[in-house]
Amino acid sequence: MKDATTLDDIHRIASEHAMPWIDLLFIAVNANGASSTFDLPRVRTQLRPSGSMDAWQIILPLASGESPFFLDEKGLSLAGETVADLVTLENDDVVLTYLRGGGRSITLNTHARSACTGCVFCPNVIEDAADAMINGVDGLAGVLTWVRADNGWEDLSGVEVITVCSGCFQHPDAAVRHMTDLREAAKRQGFDGRLHLLSSVVRDRSHIEQLADGAGPFHLTLTLECFTRRSMLLKESKASLTLDDACRTLDFCKEGGVVGDFTYVAGIDPLADAIEGLKQLASHVTTFPRIQIYQAHNEYMRVVRPADTATIAFYVALREAIEPTFAERGLRPVSWENYRPLWYTDFAGQPIHGPRI
Repeated sequence: MKDATTLDDIHRIASEHAMPWIDLLFIAVNANGASSTFDLPRVRTQLRPSGSMDAWQIILPLASGESPFFLDEKGLSLAGETVADLVTLENDDVVLTYLRGGGRSITLNTHARSACTGCVFCPNVIEDAADAMINGVDGLAGVLTWVRADNGWEDLSGVEVITVCSGCFQHPDAAVRHMTDLREAAKRQGFDGRLHLLSSVVRDRSHIEQLADGAGPFHLTLTLECFTRRSMLLKESKASLTLDDACRTLDFCKEGGVVGDFTYVAGIDPLADAIEGLKQLASHVTTFPRIQIYQAHNEYMRVVRPADTATIAFYVALREAIEPTFAERGLRPVSWENYRPLWYTDFAGQPIHGPRI
């Protein structure tokens, strides 16, 4: 990104837009990726910016030879100047389960996420798969028993949310059955919090009602991803979900007592389309959506990104345009829910607190 190639550029642009420099730094590194000494295509890292006490979880593609960022054992540098210390690093493979939210949130890949392919921006094509297809109450109970034992917990009463991060439910009935089985399995372990599913196939009022009744309290995140070129960029089961469909489904969630939001990959659509679509959706959600920065993992992924979105100016403009729309509705981002967002330390002039990991 030619508009932010040095630390001085970062500070200058941040000052011009009254943004924290850390926010701009992380937007830039998420959008650029990094060159690296690590022989991995994509990594989960915890980075502590210079002068900060906090470490943020950041997921980066490393096949980025043109990036001004460089990552090695010491940390992250920009044009040769150190900008963040490296706290931890591991291969970003598809794992069965991991914790977020300071240990209060469990994410599960119980439905073979690595088998889901077809969306051009998805890193599944470069990740090593370590996930499995686990179904049924007993199978899911076994996974949760392992999670509990691995963390030394007596039960799951301290967990607030369990998320199934899967894109490969082909039919809504399969998704509903999986989540109702998960509710029963989790109940056996003392869990009474919220279940959360990321999906594009659950759309109808009847399925929302089934989830509210059989798996509630429930949170549905529609994997919408983009507004333009959907049939070219997305697998068919996602491409068929229109913006109007998403608004209608989110309204069903509101009416049924289900928390509803969506995922969106910023950097695929032209700026005007991105702003228009996000503003239209804002009045239909009940929690802050997962707005993620587009990451190009190979040359093809770089080619399909519109040229004007491959700039820091694009992300700053998008952040500034949509921030008031969500803020005026009382919706704010949560750091640990999104590892490549547009907001890190500050949202609408107010600090973002809480776990970063």
